[in-house]
Amino acid sequence: MPNLLSRGLFNLFFGSKRRALASLPGPVPGILGNAGDFLGDAKPWDVCARYGREYGGVTLVWLGPKPALVLNDPTLIEQVLDSRRMEFEKGSLHEQLKPTTTEHSIFIAKLNGDWATKRRQDPFVQSWSPRWLAEQVAPMKAVISESINALIASGETVDLTPVIRRLTFDAFAVAGTGEKTPDSVYEDFMLLAKGADARLKSNLPLSFVSLPKGFEAARERFYRFFEERLSALRKSPKPGATDLMSWMLREMPDFDDAWLARHVALMFYGGVFSSSTSLAGAFHQLRKHPDAEARLVTEATTFAGGPPTLERLNDARWVEAATLEALRLLPAVRVFIRTPVKDVQFAGVTLPAGTTLMISNQHLHRDPTHWSNPNSFEPKRWLDGGAARDPIGSGHFFPFGRGPRMCVATDFAMVFLRTAVATIAARARVQIESTEPFKEDFFFGVVLPSGVRARFVAR
Repeated sequence: MPNLLSRGLFNLFFGSKRRALASLPGPVPGILGNAGDFLGDAKPWDVCARYGREYGGVTLVWLGPKPALVLNDPTLIEQVLDSRRMEFEKGSLHEQLKPTTTEHSIFIAKLNGDWATKRRQDPFVQSWSPRWLAEQVAPMKAVISESINALIASGETVDLTPVIRRLTFDAFAVAGTGEKTPDSVYEDFMLLAKGADARLKSNLPLSFVSLPKGFEAARERFYRFFEERLSALRKSPKPGATDLMSWMLREMPDFDDAWLARHVALMFYGGVFSSSTSLAGAFHQLRKHPDAEARLVTEATTFAGGPPTLERLNDARWVEAATLEALRLLPAVRVFIRTPVKDVQFAGVTLPAGTTLMISNQHLHRDPTHWSNPNSFEPKRWLDGGAARDPIGSGHFFPFGRGPRMCVATDFAMVFLRTAVATIAARARVQIESTEPFKEDFFFGVVLPSGVRARFVAR
């Protein structure tokens, strides 16, 4: 807690602002507000979850002289992300990510701008997208198996997170374009992500944040790769091809090539980091719980022994349960940011336009009033109606967000994650060096497991 002098100085300079919000609970601010809570080794998602335990569903904090709310209340979160969503935007996210992504991205589109139009046009919500998705289990299983076989053959102990990230990228490439990309495309992808990460983390005005050396050239190469591939497919279509690019050319022929190509390219930024983080967390937890892992292996081996169809994947209930439990316990995205577009009545007070709202899911995902044994990895909670009681995007379980702006590719992410969990578990033992809680860093807006060392051993 700030000392008496620090508290007094804050009240001297900002007391009128504080009084206007005095009905909201929260920690006592010092001259720098409560910014100190978020400094040092403290992770913002841990701080937000702690506020939920200490202050309840809404917590007033001060980031210097500016008020911010931390939301851990399902009803208030529903208002911001769903029923009153037009009153709130994603703040500066558009400008932070714009150099790396493109204006085609639905993720950075403004609700009060062209978001609705972009969502209607997005390939993941078309009437044909479920049929495309059903065709992705087999090719993704094949490329994941190839990656795992190489890791088994190497016999090396590896840093799990980057290995799983590349595996995820390759699976997305096969689903998006029908084949893996050259290494150079992945390298450009990572360089662009580092540029966005620097802008997301910076406390300086964005005009003072330098992009990595070679950024512009990498950006041009990365998006040109997909444009050239689509142009080649336009000239020489592949009838019956199941990748997203081919489906889009068949089903959305009137859209220009740049639009089509950019949508395939952007799917990597939409899901590679979050999906690979979820996989790393899942296998770390499974190694800690051998009974759950043994049951997974049995079911995954059965799945691997037959045709890799979506119908058979849907029958693998323990695979789904283990995936959902990893998303509950260790969601890749744990804080969602919104700001009111104008002064707004909310949580019993008037919030000034631009006030930061930090929407936390970590506390709700582990709320002891809702979940039994909330800090324990127990996939069985998702069986016998558990998944129906807490569907993705509900009050206590929203790893992909909530409301109409929930991740547009949620269904694809779940098919990929379940395919990956089943394929890896059937083919290899992921021998984690330590099952102690791993260090969590932050990259591209996603929690990043750090220092998880593992070796892949053939079953």
